[in-house]
Amino acid sequence: MAYRMTCVMAVAAVFGFTGYAMAGSSRPVTYEKTALSGQEIYIFQDANLNPDCTSAGLDEVQATSGPSHGSIRIVDGKVYPNFPKNSDRYKCNQQSDDGVQAFYKSAPGFKGQDQVSLSIHTFTGNARNVLVNITVE
Repeated sequence: MAYRMTCVMAVAAVFGFTGYAMAGSSRPVTYEKTALSGQEIYIFQDANLNPDCTSAGLDEVQATSGPSHGSIRIVDGKVYPNFPKNSDRYKCNQQSDDGVQAFYKSAPGFKGQDQVSLSIHTFTGNARNVLVNITVE
């Protein structure tokens, strides 16, 4: 598993977060998450799959801003996709595939609000932005 790490002070939390937003949208998709102070949480995952569930290539995910009170860790690895029932790739949700995940951990003792902006560039040439607002308790 290749590790790409961006460390900046901040906080984030996400559950069930997948990036299947409309490609090329200038408005970021926004998620609200809650994390416990000092605990690493999962904030993002994405996988590009062909209709037969084989990999269509890995996305490039980068933190473009934040966090201000913790760190973010971005890794390539196995993910379970979350395609909607009306997708021809819905059957792919039952198997793990190559993808990208992002994790957030707040600075020890920090409590309050944090934010992470992610830029996703897909293997297929699409780009989108994701904004994660995090409440750290």
